Parts: sequence; structure tokens; C-alpha cells
Amino acid sequence: MLGLGQNWLYTLPIIAVSLANVWRGTAFSMLVYNAALSEIPAEIEEAAEMDGATGWARLRHVTIPMIKRTVTTNLMLITLQTLSVFGLIYTMTKGGPGTKSQTLPLYMYEQAFSFSQIGYGTAIALVLLAVGGVFSIVYMRLLRED
Repeated sequence: MLGLGQNWLYTLPIIAVSLANVWRGTAFSMLVYNAALSEIPAEIEEAAEMDGATGWARLRHVTIPMIKRTVTTNLMLITLQTLSVFGLIYTMTKGGPGTKSQTLPLYMYEQAFSFSQIGYGTAIALVLLAVGGVFSIVYMRLLRED
């Protein structure tokens, strides 16, 4: 139906790895959002309903503003985790076929341990650390605006 044969892990490995990563991260995100939603006082929701707010209006003007910090924190954690995903890709494809699903963490590992270029692998790790730091600073500034 989608035009994918049985060998889609070989032909589209980055799609397969991305789907597996989304599947793995969904449970954590839902747990975080469930905890945030349970912390919203029922009185606020009831007051909005009594004021005539529809379901969408309550979601937009009450629920989302009250869990904004949780959403931002979860996005930061997901971004940092996705930047550093190694085990999932290494287990599923080892970066292959060829380099179709190779990411920076796999490239770093390959350079440092397969080709014995520890310095180059460390430099890649520092670039990855800097990229994660930039994303973290952006998210922290978004949190500070509250």
C-alpha cells in the first residue's frame, strides 16, 4: 500500500531508525505530559468552562499555557537524546548499508575505534557537544521568558 517491500530496512534505513526512535521516545513523552496534565487544578478548568470556554478554547488558553514549561523541557530532552542516539542505530543498521543511516555518534565511534583516530573522534564528539549546548541554551532562554 505504501510502496515499501519487505526489504525497507535495507532500502530506507534512516526511516526505519527514525520510526524506532519515535516509538522509543513516545512512552517517555506521554508519561511526562500525563504528569503535567494531572497537575493542572480542576478548579481552573471548571472556571474556564463556566465562563463559556469551549474545549478548544480551554486547551489553547488554559491547558497549553500551564504546561508550557513541561513541553519545552521535554522538547529539550528529546532533542538532546536524538542528537546522541547511538545504540538504536548501531543495533539496527550499524550505520549501513554503506553510510545511509550513519549519524555523528556512529561516525565518531567508527573514526575513534575502528580507524584508531582517537583525536578525530574526540573532535567530532566536541562538535556534537557544542551543537547540543546551543540547543540547550535556546531552550533555556525559552524557559526563562516565562
